[in-house]
Amino acid sequence: MSALTPLYLLGLLAVAAPIVFHLIRRAPKGEVPFSSLMFLSPSPPKLTRRSRLDNLLLLLLRAAALSLLAFAFARPFLREAASWTLPEDAPRRTAILVDTSASLRRGDLWTRAKAAARRAVEDCGPTEELAVLAFDRTTRPVLTFRESSTLTAPQGRAVALARIDALEPTWSSTDLGQALVDAVAAVEEVADSSDRSARMPRRIVLVSDLQQGGRLEALGEFEWPTDVELEIKTVADDASNAGLQRLAESVEGPGAGPTAEPRVRVFNDAASSRDQFVLHWAAADGKKLGEPVNAYVPPGESRVVRIPRPEGGQSPQSIVLTGDSAPFDNALHVLDEPREEATVLFLGDDRPDDPSGLLFYLMRVFVDTPRRTVKVVAQSPKAPIAADPAHPVRLAVLAGETTAENARRLRDLARAGTTVLYVAARPGSGETLGALLDSPPRPIEEARSTRDALLGEIAFDHPLFAPFAGPQYSDFTKVHFWKRRKVRDDILAGKGENQARARVIARFEDGDPAVLEAPVERGSVVVMASGWSREDSQLARSSKFVPLMMAMLDRRDVRPFEAEERTVGDRITLPAPRDPARGLSVRKPSGAVVNLAPRVTTFDQADEPGIYTVTGADVPRSFVVNLDPSESKTSAWNVESLEQFGCRLASPERKAMDREHQRQMHNAELEGRQKMWRWLILATLGILIVETGLAGRLARPRQSQNPSEDPSS
Repeated sequence: MSALTPLYLLGLLAVAAPIVFHLIRRAPKGEVPFSSLMFLSPSPPKLTRRSRLDNLLLLLLRAAALSLLAFAFARPFLREAASWTLPEDAPRRTAILVDTSASLRRGDLWTRAKAAARRAVEDCGPTEELAVLAFDRTTRPVLTFRESSTLTAPQGRAVALARIDALEPTWSSTDLGQALVDAVAAVEEVADSSDRSARMPRRIVLVSDLQQGGRLEALGEFEWPTDVELEIKTVADDASNAGLQRLAESVEGPGAGPTAEPRVRVFNDAASSRDQFVLHWAAADGKKLGEPVNAYVPPGESRVVRIPRPEGGQSPQSIVLTGDSAPFDNALHVLDEPREEATVLFLGDDRPDDPSGLLFYLMRVFVDTPRRTVKVVAQSPKAPIAADPAHPVRLAVLAGETTAENARRLRDLARAGTTVLYVAARPGSGETLGALLDSPPRPIEEARSTRDALLGEIAFDHPLFAPFAGPQYSDFTKVHFWKRRKVRDDILAGKGENQARARVIARFEDGDPAVLEAPVERGSVVVMASGWSREDSQLARSSKFVPLMMAMLDRRDVRPFEAEERTVGDRITLPAPRDPARGLSVRKPSGAVVNLAPRVTTFDQADEPGIYTVTGADVPRSFVVNLDPSESKTSAWNVESLEQFGCRLASPERKAMDREHQRQMHNAELEGRQKMWRWLILATLGILIVETGLAGRLARPRQSQNPSEDPSS
């Protein structure tokens, strides 16, 4: 028999109290008549050698009651009823988390990491549940608990070892915090198979270099479970490292544009023993180009260096850093595309310097970027539109009526991919709008209203209003429309095959159409029932105007393709395919070609650094993917950093404490199942009832006899 709270057994010392009370005689047993004792002071009897115990049965009952009460508070239980031990091969659930990020490409780190992961698998006991996870910027299962549960222990270990051997380091960055959260979810979400598995210890074995470039933000708001233990197997490389990062170029200035000398930041590890490095351009085949540039970077610091472009019309594709002992991150791929020239055509009678017209605000919307210049060309609606193949029109804005020839020309531009914006700036016959939409002409009339109009219904799923889909941007109640025109929505019921996708994407409060759109082959025609001049509305003075017009300019690609630098693992937005039924193809730096499904305009397989080429769009496009600069921060985190985030690290002392805690939990379970204290309390109450009755009987006073009344006298 054992006790859950054995300290309460000290209450057995209270048994001495009844014995002492029984030895002390405070009053004589009988009464003897005597003369007056008023002048004498009473004194209690003293304990002497001649004192003896009286009423042994009453004494035993009181001692038994106190003893049973002490045993009840000690909460005894029988181990023989459900014995339990803690063998070394007790069931345990283990998830092995293997780091496969790009920083493991240094030296022999990957070989040592795989060896550490193999040892972790081989150390698992025969009753241990096993899973293997690999991580970089994302976490992916290698062997799940569900799969390993269908295998025997030797089979599960053999499968885990084979799959670990098949792993290779990727080029992605490290999100260590999210990987630990995912591993905890993996060990916690598995359903327990028996009542014993509820006490099964959980363990995560982390195999990583713990480089400081790994993100830990996911652990900030995560509460680490108290029954999950983290065991860390660190693989370290004593060699230092330096890395590269290209900085953004300025938009304006003499050095702006894609032909400017690139600015590169070189940062050196704090524990580095080197401070002299050399940078040079390299061609696609690795051949050095141009003059090298020396860079002095002290340990723990960074320097910004400009790299002059090589002369002679050579086309370099990367900037290479030499003088570093870890070359995995010493190449920075560079792609300089010619700056795109986008033309915005305005057909109207407005003057550029007239703030009351549409052109005044339109010329101030579009700004140049290092990748694109926007030119606004204005002409009279009566003048014929001249085609310029060198400067294709991306957006055509028509303020009112124009000639039939211009209307036909605008529709041809829409078929080729141009967005044609028709602004109903004044009432008219609707001949031009009918020609643009291939529908019968319907007159455009001035809307009669006694108050300002607001937008009441907006389709935020449409690309024109998608930038305002967030709750912090979707408020259009501050944009008032003083004048507007009635554009009947049945004008969209044209004869073209694309009219089935025509729709009203914004309405006024009274239900009248405000913005309509009709796709025309590769382009579209957008109709606005009111303008942005100061006589019509507050649109040009609101924060909605610039994003809306930029969406008009980029409407052709739905999501504009940005040929900017990305890091490995990013989702890349691609240009719209030339033939939506066929889709796009992407050629990786390794030469592999990925064919995307029709109408897919995102690419999620940028898994290596280099230059990717997109085919299937209007023109071949390319984009650059580089290694995340955070992977170059190879100094290791201190293990205490993880403990500060709440991770429960494994240690021999903690293991002994955990075993003792598990033993105590098992004892509490046994005691709670047996509940022997209830019977002890009932026995104590029974003894107290008997003791009370016996004590009351013995405490009855005896009737004294008067000698004078002796009947024998």
